[in-house]
Amino acid sequence: MEHPHFKLIGHRLCPYVQRVAMVMGHYAIDHEREDIRLEDKPAWLEKFSSERQVPVLLLDQTRPLTEAAVICDYLDRINGRALYPVDLIESAEHSIWILRAERILSLTADLVYRAHNEHDCDLTLHRIGLILAILNKKFEAAGPFREVGLCMVDMTYATAFRAFPVLVYGLNRDLFAGFEHVRGWSERLLKNDIVRTVVPQTYHGELHHFIASRQSYLAKRLSMLPVPQKPALSASQ
Repeated sequence: MEHPHFKLIGHRLCPYVQRVAMVMGHYAIDHEREDIRLEDKPAWLEKFSSERQVPVLLLDQTRPLTEAAVICDYLDRINGRALYPVDLIESAEHSIWILRAERILSLTADLVYRAHNEHDCDLTLHRIGLILAILNKKFEAAGPFREVGLCMVDMTYATAFRAFPVLVYGLNRDLFAGFEHVRGWSERLLKNDIVRTVVPQTYHGELHHFIASRQSYLAKRLSMLPVPQKPALSASQ
């Protein structure tokens, strides 16, 4: 199947853009990439995304696809649907786990933008912990989602876990405490070449500065802390 010309419009730190970039990396899809500044979005973005959000995948310079899940599903389908199990029930189960990962991303956004005091942070961290506990039990009972190579579940959780070291540093909490199976999975994911190379090497420093410029409790704490020279891969340190 001949693919259209692809252009990915995104942001250097956006987890949803990262997921699309991982799928494109997995399938070695040739594409252009243009990153915008969230604080100064170009006027032309509204032409392709009515909500002026990224990612946008532009097909042949004219037809835009928006929403990371939709874009990833499209890219997976045109390349043989290799990122989900063949069995339809197992595939549906993977979709449920992906929804839980997206819930972690939403709760992380709460920490970055909307949790304005320690109590709000504690409540948000508790909600993240509930999801990690369910995930940890899954690993105890059944092991990894895929023995060899990445699947869509892996890619989605990788985007959530990537920010954890900055959250840990700012809040002085071990998000993986009691969830050693998930901790190990996170460390393996973040060492994967496809996962590792979709963000700049300065990702953690840039994320630190990005969050510190907001108004949340986490932002205020990070604004008082120096950027580590080499953030730990594990979110426990």
